[in-house]
Amino acid sequence: MGNPLNYSLKSALFLFIGFSIVAGIVNLLIIVSSYTNKDEHEFWMIHTYEVIDLVNQLKVQIKSAETGQRGFLLTEDLEYLAPYRQGINLSLNTFEALKLKTRDNPTQQKRLVELSEILNRKFSALEQTIQFIEKGTKHEAEKLVKTNIGRHLMEEAELILLAFEQEERNLLDKRTREYVDAKKLHTASILALEFVYVVLIIWLIYSIRDKVLKPIRVLGLYIKHYPESEKFEIAQDNNCIEVSELAQGIKSRCLESEKLISQLKQSEKKTMEDLQAITELSIEHCKQSELSFRSLIPMLQRHKEDRSESASSKDIDDMLKLAITANASVKDLGIYLKNKPK
Repeated sequence: MGNPLNYSLKSALFLFIGFSIVAGIVNLLIIVSSYTNKDEHEFWMIHTYEVIDLVNQLKVQIKSAETGQRGFLLTEDLEYLAPYRQGINLSLNTFEALKLKTRDNPTQQKRLVELSEILNRKFSALEQTIQFIEKGTKHEAEKLVKTNIGRHLMEEAELILLAFEQEERNLLDKRTREYVDAKKLHTASILALEFVYVVLIIWLIYSIRDKVLKPIRVLGLYIKHYPESEKFEIAQDNNCIEVSELAQGIKSRCLESEKLISQLKQSEKKTMEDLQAITELSIEHCKQSELSFRSLIPMLQRHKEDRSESASSKDIDDMLKLAITANASVKDLGIYLKNKPK
């Protein structure tokens, strides 16, 4: 099994690119999901604020209708019926809006049913007092007002609306916390993802610097100063696979070169030894030839002086000159072989 730290640069790049793609997809999904949740939470928060605002409007509209009714009872001025009628109509419209907005909440729907009964009785009592005034029986209207039925119904309506509003505010607090938690989770997810991404980038930079660039620089220095450089030890297990293979290849070629150089040196040494032996042998032959020529020259000179009939004087002179020349050449060759550089 290989060293787990010994990986290829191709694998590292594929890992980095693959993780970048996965990180990008995850990041996109988180952002889309976060925005979806954000929009949903914002929708329900706005919805809750709208419901609370409708509750407050309904309170004001009921009081507006009641104020118009009281003004008409006191002054019998028909102008006071306008705010009364408007308050009644707005109250009914706001009530329907509340019913529609809270259709997903059974508890609130139940409260609205109770409120509907109270409002019908409340508005019925207000309308009855106005009809008494219009018929000229003001004392009947005063008698109905003194029963305080309108005040009791208003108090009951306010209690229901208070409970209704409190329910919505509780929902608002819950939805606000959910919204804040969702934002925190989104932020934490993005930060965690970016942290992992930064760690991966740092790892890739470290891998390229420590396992690729640094070993290659050492290889360059080794090749530049070869063979004066020290023993080659760059191919370690913690290098990138490609760099290790390159280093092993260079190391193998260097060893082959050293072996070849050693063989060449041995061959050169043997050649020099053979050449030295031939030189010494040649010197010895030169000495023997010189001795032979030294003996031959006096013999030729005597033979010339004897004027033998077997050879002409000219032939003897030629042989004598040749012997003298050969003797000088052999002598010079022997001197040269003795004095030539080793």
